[in-house]
Amino acid sequence: MYSKFGQFIEGKWQSSANKETYDVINPATEEIIGKASKAAPSDVEKALKSAEKGFEIWKKTPSWKRASIIRKIADLIRKKKEVLAKWLTLEVGKPLTEGLGEVSGAADIFEWNAEETKRIYGQTVESRLKYKDARLLSARWRSCCFSPWNFPIVLASRTISTALAAGCSVICKPDVIPPDV
Repeated sequence: MYSKFGQFIEGKWQSSANKETYDVINPATEEIIGKASKAAPSDVEKALKSAEKGFEIWKKTPSWKRASIIRKIADLIRKKKEVLAKWLTLEVGKPLTEGLGEVSGAADIFEWNAEETKRIYGQTVESRLKYKDARLLSARWRSCCFSPWNFPIVLASRTISTALAAGCSVICKPDVIPPDV
């Protein structure tokens, strides 16, 4: 499973520059279920440059088009929920029913942000300072996401879908289960 993946940079999966890996361990059985690609500093630099290039395109993508793409992500998550929940169970040790719930929640988050994308038009709100107003706009920058090991799909989905909705590019670094858990 893991040999097909690595870092997803510039639209494709690639192994790390130094070919290093780490063990992926099923916490329920302590069995090694695979080896995952371990990013090297040069991989991070490559991802940052790719995110910057992607940002220049994505920020100019009309909000309704971004909404359509984000909605497709929600649909794909729902389509693949059984597989995603299975791997979540193997990697994190969650019961399968909780994994299915987390995957469904992630799809809902992407769907919600797809709809919110259509409403990013800025808003003026009253400031606490006299004669001053605050203007709320979409972020329009590159984002970083750090996904915790205990709710990796749903929490990464919050950051990723929100950033994409606002016109930002995203780099996501998943966590690994600590060795003492």
